[in-house]
Amino acid sequence: MTVANPGAQTATVGTAKSLQITATDSASGQTLTYSATGLPAGLSINASTGLISGTPTTAQTTTSTVTARDTTGATGTASFTWTVNGGGGTCSGQQITNGGFESGATGWTGTTGAIGQWSSQGEAAHGGTYSAWLLGYGSTHTESVSQSVTIPAGCSATLTFWLHIDTAETTTSTAYDKLTVTAGSTTLASLSNLNKASGYVQKSYSLNAFAGQTVTLKWNGTEDSSLQTSFVIDDAAVTVS
Repeated sequence: MTVANPGAQTATVGTAKSLQITATDSASGQTLTYSATGLPAGLSINASTGLISGTPTTAQTTTSTVTARDTTGATGTASFTWTVNGGGGTCSGQQITNGGFESGATGWTGTTGAIGQWSSQGEAAHGGTYSAWLLGYGSTHTESVSQSVTIPAGCSATLTFWLHIDTAETTTSTAYDKLTVTAGSTTLASLSNLNKASGYVQKSYSLNAFAGQTVTLKWNGTEDSSLQTSFVIDDAAVTVS
């Protein structure tokens, strides 16, 4: 059993790729089945035809080994490398739309009514005049704002935002009102009335794990039945490098 080695392969994140694997068998009348290990993320092999196909999702360099097996159990293998390049994104710039909320709800979903000008109500913006003020009711509520961003493959990325937490809670040990910051299903931060501060504090979290992906960033606040806590978010940014 001999598997023809296709040689080193290149592909691009987000662009469909196909590669036909062929094999020859000294025994006649055999049915061949194919398998592979080490394929780039997003690619798979058809066990009946030997066609590798799919759309790469992650920039990487990997070595694949393809195996062909006939009905007698005889096998042949071939190993070759893949280089998957990024999808053309540039590793610089800003990925969040309207991170300062100065264009109102543009780019944002969720409790968009929380986005506004709140200085007359004692919650001034960090920059400009608009911010997202979650909760502050002193009764049971849940509010959130979210936005999907794309992190170019091969890039580093950092989420930053400014957060002001003020609360009527007096406890120093119990988190009654909470703000959870997530990227997809990953929790980046869990904050609460225990993190209150007299002014804005900048928060920073790595998004490197999401390179080559589109991920939804979400700020989700929950408030219990008494004693308000306000989470005011402003000047959010996802900076890639």
